[in-house]
Amino acid sequence: MTELRADRLTLRRALPGDLAAMHAVLCDEQAMLYWSTGPHADLAETERWLESMISAPAGESDDFVITVNDEVIGKLGAWRLPEIGFILRSDQWGQGYAAEAMRAFLNHIFRSRNVDFLTADVDPRNEAALHLLSNHGFVETGRASATWNTHIGVCDSVYLQLDRNSWLSAN
Repeated sequence: MTELRADRLTLRRALPGDLAAMHAVLCDEQAMLYWSTGPHADLAETERWLESMISAPAGESDDFVITVNDEVIGKLGAWRLPEIGFILRSDQWGQGYAAEAMRAFLNHIFRSRNVDFLTADVDPRNEAALHLLSNHGFVETGRASATWNTHIGVCDSVYLQLDRNSWLSAN
């Protein structure tokens, strides 16, 4: 099983036993604010979500749970390449975990997979996500209005991209 190690955390493939921990992430109203769906209402919803992550075809997906001291605190990766996504339980924000996980994932994806670029679709109000992506070399490629209708209403999108060569030349 692929594991990515950083100084304080490990990224690993999701397992059925991660259900309760991922439910704690996916029912966290703060963490889910800019997610494409609202907070999960019950464990069954998270179980379906987790099963889709676990069963995603390896050629189309490269997705990980983030663990700190063997505790799952979120996820980061590409459920469907080349689009990256990430979420951390809100009580874990501000500690640098997302940046560590992002760096480990980018090193992995661009050094071991035949991926020329990654993309991200971010709500422009999600300043923390935009800052994280920008700090890792993602550049804005466009914007669009009313692209998502979510639990917080109609949302816009900022599109970003990071090219393999840009990442490798800087790292």
